[in-house]
Amino acid sequence: MDRDTLAQALEYADLTSYQADAYLTLLEMGTSPAIEVGRKSSVPVSQVYDVLRSLESKGYVETIDREKLYVRPCDPESAMADLETRGELLHDAAEEVRERYRTPERIDARIGVTKRVETAVENAQTLIDDAQTVVEVAGTAEQLHTLSPALRTAQSRGVVVRATVYIDEGDRPELGFDPTGVFSEIRACTIPGPFLVVIDRHRTCFAPNTRSDEEYGVLINGRILPFVFHWYYLTCLWNLSPTIYVDDEDRFTYVTMEELIRDCLPLWEEGYELDVVVEGIDLETETETSLEGTVVDVSFLGDEQKPPRLALSDLGSYKNITLQTDDRTVVVGGWGAVFEEIEMRTITLVDIDLGESVVP
Repeated sequence: MDRDTLAQALEYADLTSYQADAYLTLLEMGTSPAIEVGRKSSVPVSQVYDVLRSLESKGYVETIDREKLYVRPCDPESAMADLETRGELLHDAAEEVRERYRTPERIDARIGVTKRVETAVENAQTLIDDAQTVVEVAGTAEQLHTLSPALRTAQSRGVVVRATVYIDEGDRPELGFDPTGVFSEIRACTIPGPFLVVIDRHRTCFAPNTRSDEEYGVLINGRILPFVFHWYYLTCLWNLSPTIYVDDEDRFTYVTMEELIRDCLPLWEEGYELDVVVEGIDLETETETSLEGTVVDVSFLGDEQKPPRLALSDLGSYKNITLQTDDRTVVVGGWGAVFEEIEMRTITLVDIDLGESVVP
């Protein structure tokens, strides 16, 4: 290491430039009159005594009073031990900064805006760790791969994970990694869209696509705005995209009331008995609940003049289903239910039976 670099390192160790130069000069000279250190170094002669005394207080040198003031270097073990400790501290601090950068603290404010798309992805990783019911995610294959460890852990807890992957038109819809155990269902979209994650109806991470002229991310904690992003995801990304992967083709679990009614209303109107399991929130006690029953009524605004085939837009307003359980009837609503008894989280269709009114 050359002298200038060594001097710079000593300055990092809390020495001034004069102190570092005087100390290195003394190391080269050995025990010497203080005045000679001033003459051989860059330290002004008028300041050399103060500089050397300060080095003595730090344990770098020792002064000797004779007919002149002499100074000699101290055994470097003590001073260098302090330097090494500082180096370890700086190294540990650098590692801690890197770790905090990789796993930033979540933003608990209602809305946070970041200057980096990557921050939205990083926060999504952290928030997915707390997912309990459903994660809706849209992104590139690379972004989905980044989230895959967190998504795999979430699905192992029973969380429904629905993903939309952006691909170029004409390309084969490939992820580049095995989706088994990571996603409940994947759909492919050929129109570039934003990075979007909606978690349990109250957390959202959003960032624009690569064609945007600005780079930023939005982090949302609440129930109103995540619903807006969920509706965008449902109608503009999920509903219009073809399925390329399903983890269990025999299981029909719905995370929205709109999709359940759209798919099952024709069967119910024809007299089929639909047995379902509802996981949701009891609105009176505000506690989680699970119940099993048969659909005995389907209601939605505009059902008097409904089209032959329902679209999601036809179900954008008030809607619910009524279940007959073993001991009572229960009205179940969707996201944001107010007048119903249960707000659904998921509804699983477990059986379809031919009712008495169904003609074989």
